[in-house]
Amino acid sequence: MASRFSSREMNDFCLYLSREYGLSFPAARYSFVENRVLPVMTDFGCIALSDIVDKAKKDLQLRVELLNSLTTNETWFFRHPEHFKILREHILPALLDGLKQTGDNRLHIWSAGCSIGAELYSILFTILDTLPDPQAFNIQLTGSDISSDAIGRARNATYNDHELRLLNEKMLAKYFKKNNHNSWQVLPEFQKHCTFELLNLLKSWPARTYNIIFCRNTMIYFDEGNKNKVATRFFRALEPGGFYVTSANEMLQTLEHPEFTQIYVENEIVYRKTIQSNELKLVKFKTPTDLLRALNLLKNNGFYFQLEKIPQEHSLAPRRAIYLRKKESSKVEELFELNSIKVTSSRLVIK
Repeated sequence: MASRFSSREMNDFCLYLSREYGLSFPAARYSFVENRVLPVMTDFGCIALSDIVDKAKKDLQLRVELLNSLTTNETWFFRHPEHFKILREHILPALLDGLKQTGDNRLHIWSAGCSIGAELYSILFTILDTLPDPQAFNIQLTGSDISSDAIGRARNATYNDHELRLLNEKMLAKYFKKNNHNSWQVLPEFQKHCTFELLNLLKSWPARTYNIIFCRNTMIYFDEGNKNKVATRFFRALEPGGFYVTSANEMLQTLEHPEFTQIYVENEIVYRKTIQSNELKLVKFKTPTDLLRALNLLKNNGFYFQLEKIPQEHSLAPRRAIYLRKKESSKVEELFELNSIKVTSSRLVIK
């Protein structure tokens, strides 16, 4: 079937989609774009593709419909199961080791390009089924997508049998309530861990950091320049030692991203943010008074110390410990001895 639009019209329109939304469509996919856009043109009274561009500048609803038409939301729970095996057997154990050392109980995950939320809930269920004591952790998951239709469905947390086809009966009974013969809704006690928001990855992001970022089957729409730009921003949004999971067809050129370490596991590649050389010593004092004297000494002599995220015996226990830089710790401990400041123990940690 002949195209309604000339090659030049399609090229100009796809350049607009790339510039404004980061969506990249090569010439081989022009027929896909045309088929998706024609109903939107009819609904909004557009004759030419240039009409859409002009009207979209002023009409929010047109922009929403245009994006919804071009971003496919076909997905299901535990899509690419090997990624969830990697999450369960490799990523979570590595993160928990790090959290244990610092006493931090926060586990923050972002599903970028979350579509209808199936991926985010698959991540949540994997975490809850893996952690020995999930209640001991502050688990927060965020899903974002450029499609308002997808976010609307994600917030509703209701799915059909086809989308849930990889879940067994035990998991369905644990995490869902059945609405009717082909409709299941995530239980409220699990929905509370998840928030969903409308977000264009090429625009500004909220200032947050995460332990894990999933971005799968999303950057296939991006050209190489935008892929690299977004990957760099993902790196900045990851905590040191955090993990980035993407699809096989969205692999990063690691020479351009030295901040990521490639990890080959389960015949897949995942990325980990390089942990900066920031070895610290956790130093415990005999009494709170020893700690106060140590703090004054450190301030007066210009040594680095840190009081945040130190494990406490219980919430009301007085502080008796600090972090010191490993490279300065020998000098500092000599100072403590010279000033009769009593240290009961010290051990190396990575933060």
